[in-house]
Amino acid sequence: RTTAKVVYYILYILIALIFILPVFYMFISSVKDDMRIVADMSTIKAFIPTLHPSWENYAEIVGKVKFFTFFKNSVVVAVINVALVTIINAMAGYVLGMLVFKEKNFLLALVIALAIIPTESVIINRFMIVNKMHLLNSYIGLALPTAGYPMHIFLYYNHFKGMPQELIDAAIVDGESYNGIFWKIMLPLSKPIMATVAIMSFVRSWGDLLWPTLVTRDETYRTLPLALRALSTDVHIFWGQIFAFAALMTLPVLIVFIVFQKQFIESLTMTGIKG
Repeated sequence: RTTAKVVYYILYILIALIFILPVFYMFISSVKDDMRIVADMSTIKAFIPTLHPSWENYAEIVGKVKFFTFFKNSVVVAVINVALVTIINAMAGYVLGMLVFKEKNFLLALVIALAIIPTESVIINRFMIVNKMHLLNSYIGLALPTAGYPMHIFLYYNHFKGMPQELIDAAIVDGESYNGIFWKIMLPLSKPIMATVAIMSFVRSWGDLLWPTLVTRDETYRTLPLALRALSTDVHIFWGQIFAFAALMTLPVLIVFIVFQKQFIESLTMTGIKG
């Protein structure tokens, strides 16, 4: 039994290193100059911190690339997107998970079918709709089209499906409407799954490159991934600045996960309140 425990812990550590080492390598490389990064790239030295770290890469991206302008745009778009995603998908999941109506099975099958369709196959249609609505080059145009996401609806559906039906029956007897039941009872009981959906939608919005490329027209509304792409040209690749930029992009994601990790883990271990 002891040997098996040791083997399991070794495997756990190796799996954790697969995810941790690239992030560690990114932060270490962000304080090296381009020549040192290229020289260490194919060796174990890439994971060894330098004795004389340089913060020049960070200074360059703040001044040269206008990092904080793109950072503000990414934050605004992510906040709008997370707010819309957590509420709109919760409404859809509540209807499919707890209410009874004729077309319920068809709508559920449609949601599952939409979940397997690649985003790239519908992005042109989405762009045409946004263009017709005159929302190009705006925060709403960046955040609104990705608010409805089939996988998030399915997560909410599984969560609400596990809720006891007696909650709705008791609330109806007390004279509460279905709308009131959602806002006053079901949504407050859904904090773990809301945290999970919020983290997933934040990461998805924060790192999205394709949709902002299509929608934005100038630096006024462009997000961080577009600015990061500009650091690599046909003539030269600014390795140090790329790693510094990526490190600053990664920090907000890590902070969000650390803050909401308890709710995220809870949502993975429970699908609702059994009663």
